[in-house]
Amino acid sequence: MTETTPQRQSEPRIVLSQDEFTVAVRDALRNIAHPQVLGSTPLTGCRWVVSRVGANSENGTPARALQSALIEAAESLQRTPREQRFYNALYHAYFHAAPTQEKAAELLDLPFSTFRRHLKEGIDRLTEILWQKEIGL
Repeated sequence: MTETTPQRQSEPRIVLSQDEFTVAVRDALRNIAHPQVLGSTPLTGCRWVVSRVGANSENGTPARALQSALIEAAESLQRTPREQRFYNALYHAYFHAAPTQEKAAELLDLPFSTFRRHLKEGIDRLTEILWQKEIGL
């Protein structure tokens, strides 16, 4: 008699409201350099992250998949001059973080208030891109 392995049921997906999703993206950005923390965010259960896990060896964990998805979505902002400044703010605030936001503004040769505005708009735009992926548009 051969023994069959029971099929693993997939874990239930957590469905986030748009407000919860926005908060989770902000938290994920703050922890982008810390995979152990990033792995505990509710975004790791989102369809656009789950689909990336195992797609290649670099995205083998939900934290790594989320990290690469955030970076790729942010890099897509470089396609237009208007959104390039949003990417630059995100880059210096999170992906290659300056020690302080004041220093990031200085690196970009921007007044601090302008840097903060670009950063907010960059986070908003990044969240919008990822939300569209989550809801399948």
